[in-house]
Amino acid sequence: MFRLDEQARIFGVTPLENLFITEYMPMADGDKIKVYLYGLYRSCRGGDGFDLKAMAGELNMEEGQILASLRYWERRRLVERTSDDPPVYVFHNIGQRVLTGQDEPAADHAFVDFSEAVYAQFGERRKLRPSDIALAYEWVQDLGLPQEVVLMLLNHAADTRGAHFSFRSMQPLAVMMKEQGIATTEEAEQYLSHSKRTHQGARAVLTQFNIRRLPTEPEMALYCKWTEEWGFDDQAVLTACSETASASNPSFTYLNGILERLKNKGGGKGSLDVKKQLTQEEDEAAQVKQVLETLGVFSISAYPLLPAWRALKERFSPGMILLAAKSVRARSGAFEHIEPKLLSWEEMGLTDEAQVLAHLKELKAYEPLLFKAFERAGLDARPGEQDLIRCKRWISDGHSGEMILEAAEQARSSRQKMPYMEKVLDSWKKRGVRTLDEAKQTTDSFPRQARKVGFQDYDQGRDAGQEIPAGPDLLKEAREARGQ
Repeated sequence: MFRLDEQARIFGVTPLENLFITEYMPMADGDKIKVYLYGLYRSCRGGDGFDLKAMAGELNMEEGQILASLRYWERRRLVERTSDDPPVYVFHNIGQRVLTGQDEPAADHAFVDFSEAVYAQFGERRKLRPSDIALAYEWVQDLGLPQEVVLMLLNHAADTRGAHFSFRSMQPLAVMMKEQGIATTEEAEQYLSHSKRTHQGARAVLTQFNIRRLPTEPEMALYCKWTEEWGFDDQAVLTACSETASASNPSFTYLNGILERLKNKGGGKGSLDVKKQLTQEEDEAAQVKQVLETLGVFSISAYPLLPAWRALKERFSPGMILLAAKSVRARSGAFEHIEPKLLSWEEMGLTDEAQVLAHLKELKAYEPLLFKAFERAGLDARPGEQDLIRCKRWISDGHSGEMILEAAEQARSSRQKMPYMEKVLDSWKKRGVRTLDEAKQTTDSFPRQARKVGFQDYDQGRDAGQEIPAGPDLLKEAREARGQ
């Protein structure tokens, strides 16, 4: 029947009692005051149909912040929740409740007692804000932690983080204590003692890194994993920090990689064990670095290659590994090419360094000839061990140096020069060609490999109207090898 004019809603006033300003406002933070004033405004103008989501949108706040603020005013007896679904809040007249004895300023005695206990615990060390105490009290009411346990938690935070720690930063620990079922001061003392050790250990690591700040929650979680899950003792972790000295930006993540490597190795978890393992790793890394330098690689860390290095050392000597590195470098080989080279020597019966050196020395005699052959074939490369083995076989097959150079000349237009030379020389062997003159006489009868020009393929050995005598179809073989 009666309705308030919309203009009155906008341009009218909302009555705020002086008792609120003098007795309640000084103890509340800005968010709680904002929620109370806006809730009072809506209650005076009719709040039907207006819910928490709408209020959060109007105040640019989270719904959780709205609920926390309303719970605060419930504890102070200024607001009463009369319904849960949907939630309905009644704003009481402060003066009327005080005069009738229904309420007094700060009438939530449990909250007042808790506040006094927190103030007494901090004393002159810190000026506390009401919002901090309200947040800590939520751990009592919402999480169900005993008041004494919460006070121990606050004392632990001041002891490990300094008196001016953030109350909000301790909320995750309060939640963890709830999840762990901490219900007595004895359980809290044991739990917090463990937490203090983790904090102090993580802080000691930061000191090793020459970083002057408190550890973060993720850093403490890593420290807890190292000591609790992986079994390293505190001194072992600090010993492992020495390995980060060469890092430009030492970090918990970097240290985690070192400790994980040691864990996977399966050694002891004490300080002396870690020091012994690290010393052994340094020696192994130096050997791997020497191999990498032999390969011409200087920008790769040796540590990731340690497992592969250990696997090679179980079967081959360090000297053999170095010789293999020198051999594969001729063809721009990488670390992963070393094992196949070692296995090929093993198949040839070369099982020690002396045998390999003798083998390589014998092959070296063929280098001058093969250098000339590479030049004739237009191949800009250094002969590798497999190339020299081929050359040795060609000589043993009865081919002279001049014939090998002639085969190289014929391979000049081929993409795969060494395989082409191999086919030429094998063809001569099958035909009984033994001299350079005989080789030159049979040159025109041997098909040349195709060369691609632009988008077309053509056969260099085919003139217009000329038939090529039968022989190995190298062009067909090359195309089949390419899947064509």
